[in-house]
Amino acid sequence: MSFKSLALAAFSTVVLSTMVSGLPQEMDAIAQNQISVQSTSIDLESSELNQPLWLSINALNGANLQGQIKLNGRMIQRINGSETQVNLSNYLSRGEHQLMVTGSYYPSHSSVIIELNSNTTQVSQQTSGTGSLNQQLTIGVR
Repeated sequence: MSFKSLALAAFSTVVLSTMVSGLPQEMDAIAQNQISVQSTSIDLESSELNQPLWLSINALNGANLQGQIKLNGRMIQRINGSETQVNLSNYLSRGEHQLMVTGSYYPSHSSVIIELNSNTTQVSQQTSGTGSLNQQLTIGVR
């Protein structure tokens, strides 16, 4: 098993959620709106950027998705509809990059799948049931 395969097998998704209890009543409503971020890290060799590195975002079961894709804080594409795809090879170079996919989807009980695919890499994240999309992918390019 190659190091890359081992690294991909070992990647973990961490769901961070904020819950606050014991707040005054006017603050309780704010605390009930939980913020969660799904985060994944991946390392790539710079030679992999010679081929397309596709980021695909798909809302399942006819859901409608509105949002944006940001790389290192800069918006690179808007998300509108049930399907979006962008080639990240054009945006990446050596170093560490923060990719954020944020937005909302309707109906909220639907699911959204985010995939990063190349000839040698496949990473997938899924969110469902909240109507809110807040996915982070840290991409290290060596």
